[in-house]
Amino acid sequence: AFDYLSSWLFGNHEEPIDRRSSSTPPSESPISSDDEGEYTPAEEQFHMSSNFPIPGDWQGPVFKIRNDYPQAPKSLTAKKADPSIPLANTPDEAPWLKVDFKTNPLEYGSHVKEYCWEGNTDVDFVVQENLVRDWYHAPWMHASPKGREPLKGLTFERSTPPFEFADSQAHALQNWAIGFYNARGASVFGGVWANPNKPVWNHDLKFPPGSCVFKLLFSSATDDQVPLMKGSPSWPAVICQQPDPTVAPGKGSAGKRNDFSSEVRLIQVDWATVDERSPIGWVFGTFMYDGTLADTVPNPWDRLTSVGLMWGNDPDLDQAAFDAGQEPAESWINPRAEELRRELGGKRPSWGYNGRLNGPADNFISACTSCHGRAQSFESRLVQEGKLINYKWTPRNEESTMVYFENIESGKAASAHSSFSADYSLQFT
Repeated sequence: AFDYLSSWLFGNHEEPIDRRSSSTPPSESPISSDDEGEYTPAEEQFHMSSNFPIPGDWQGPVFKIRNDYPQAPKSLTAKKADPSIPLANTPDEAPWLKVDFKTNPLEYGSHVKEYCWEGNTDVDFVVQENLVRDWYHAPWMHASPKGREPLKGLTFERSTPPFEFADSQAHALQNWAIGFYNARGASVFGGVWANPNKPVWNHDLKFPPGSCVFKLLFSSATDDQVPLMKGSPSWPAVICQQPDPTVAPGKGSAGKRNDFSSEVRLIQVDWATVDERSPIGWVFGTFMYDGTLADTVPNPWDRLTSVGLMWGNDPDLDQAAFDAGQEPAESWINPRAEELRRELGGKRPSWGYNGRLNGPADNFISACTSCHGRAQSFESRLVQEGKLINYKWTPRNEESTMVYFENIESGKAASAHSSFSADYSLQFT
């Protein structure tokens, strides 16, 4: 949380540190940045890539954060934007804006996916080596028990309980993820973190037009557990200890990592774009890895089926309306993804809550935009309590649950309790 970071940063840390004399030699350190020069402890943390040790027998590359963010434009409009940042209304930089996301969601999502993939799949998403366009990572994602592991920079996400995704999934699956921001989106980090010693977040944040964010999610699932994962791209990662494969690592054990690398495989790709045609100012989407495409799609990174798009929370779709047959109007679910979900035979009754959008690794009692809409400068409850009864989620308090599915305007906080909006970017919080 930003409050935690601020309390650390504004503590008594005035003396600079010479990184060359740190206990971990630069050649072995997961810390990313220039190894020359001196840094304050706050700067040291800002440039930290991972707090977790690299396995002793690891001979491959390690993750290095890219955080040389462009500065935020003085104006967030495309007309007055910093000319060094590509304008949002040019077809080369935001081709999805030429597509109606409601009437042609597959084409919209395809444009976003190709934009995110271009120059990245060739370099295994080491964005510093992308020769097509600039991408950046969020800072301070190392600073929690769930923080970045050292090999690929993955953070520990929600685990998938046994049998939730597939009827053959007897194990609890660990899920790990990393997010990327294009130059327009990263400029917001550049504004807040212009001085790593004194970050400034004293107003509602708002991502400028043309901002694009995507996240890769990897799972510990094997082919036996989830047959749809066959042929999925894999990455090495230092994941959590899990003595009993049927029990997910608990909240208190996220920081207990293995001392060896494990294989995790692509299960999901999330993305979000600023689109002022949306009632919330954003369009969210999710792809799932689809092993049934192996015979027709040679590149494993392209074996993705769109799960759907989402541009609002359907605040009027309460339980009574859903039970009466009303469907979401601000989510589109791909019929093919629905077929795959049903064929897998897992316990999840839908992708997201009552037919809204969420991905295969996500919580089905939530939804993409309802979760990200809680991105603000103090913790806001992300899901409501309840029970899964006969493949139907029954909330303990329906009124509180529907508050969670209000449409929140881009750049506005989800709560009025003296908080500031992070504009749907949970990596600020």
